[in-house]
Amino acid sequence: LRVGLRDTEPLPLGDSDKLKVGDLVFAIGSPLGLPGPSVSMGVVSALGRTIAGENIVLEDLVQTDAAINPGNSGGPLINVDGEAVGVATAIIPYAQGIGFAIPINTVKRFIQMIEEFGAVVRAWLGVYVTPLTEEAVKLYELPVSEGVVIVNIVPGSPADKHGLAIGDIVVEANNKPVRKVSDLRAAVEESIGSECVNLRIFRGHKMISKCVPPVVERVY
Repeated sequence: LRVGLRDTEPLPLGDSDKLKVGDLVFAIGSPLGLPGPSVSMGVVSALGRTIAGENIVLEDLVQTDAAINPGNSGGPLINVDGEAVGVATAIIPYAQGIGFAIPINTVKRFIQMIEEFGAVVRAWLGVYVTPLTEEAVKLYELPVSEGVVIVNIVPGSPADKHGLAIGDIVVEANNKPVRKVSDLRAAVEESIGSECVNLRIFRGHKMISKCVPPVVERVY
């Protein structure tokens, strides 16, 4: 993408992992085709949101009450330091003050993929997971308090072939803690080009390690 403008500087990219609920943010765009950019102000309402539309599911989104309208999509969500921390992408049309942005760290991963592979690629292991809840930890008296639980496995997938099991609790991926679903997803995507994803798993009454090679597919 090239822009035929001079004397311009690219917007610095922030770190969306540092966002907190209540942080002040600004959405910039051209809503409804109005001439010139417009700015709306709001706060980070929630993190890690998932929304589903026709033939698409968007995960790990930043929710904001900064006004986002048709025409804002693709515009930056900016923090008080003037850094892009998200890209406006969706709204709930029948609601007010509920807009969503793709975290800028997700965008950074896409940029890296395009630079390395010439396309956006996705990697997957073949597991369906859900966050480990505080209630489950207390009910089963688990020695781990954070992680994601495998609730289903795709037959014939790398997870199936390399011995992952329903009920396994993934607590680390590539030596990084897994606290939520997006942590595991990020670790899998970061393993593109590597031999495998190194997982630390709590199973039964002990901790085990698994090295699972991801399937890599071109998206576009």
